[in-house]
Amino acid sequence: WLKNELHHTDIILIRLNPAVPPDPIGMGGMDLGCGTCIDFHRRSDYLFLVGSEEGKLYKCSKHYSSQYLDTYDAHHMAVYAVRWNTFHPRVFASCSADWTVKIWDHHYSEPMFTFDLGNSVGDVVWSPYS
Repeated sequence: WLKNELHHTDIILIRLNPAVPPDPIGMGGMDLGCGTCIDFHRRSDYLFLVGSEEGKLYKCSKHYSSQYLDTYDAHHMAVYAVRWNTFHPRVFASCSADWTVKIWDHHYSEPMFTFDLGNSVGDVVWSPYS
């Protein structure tokens, strides 16, 4: 049996204003944000990070699809990439159109390090060896 189509499963909806309840008749959608990148945790397969066009990072769980575990006011422009560190499970990196790369501990709302690279940063990757 060969399938010739793809099906999606909504894991979470990124809302620009989570305090406003969703439109009950489904005519809205104007309060939905745009996810730009995603990375799943290597050791906790239920945990993942989502970067947004608005510069926010969302820590999410597949177990709690109706809410975020945490929200980080990460960047001033779109987040282009987010990556969990393979060797340090609490640490992740993000990069953005705002010229910065930031290193985070997911238990804290502020970055541990910020590097301003003087130009838009399109991707960030950890070294595979440390």
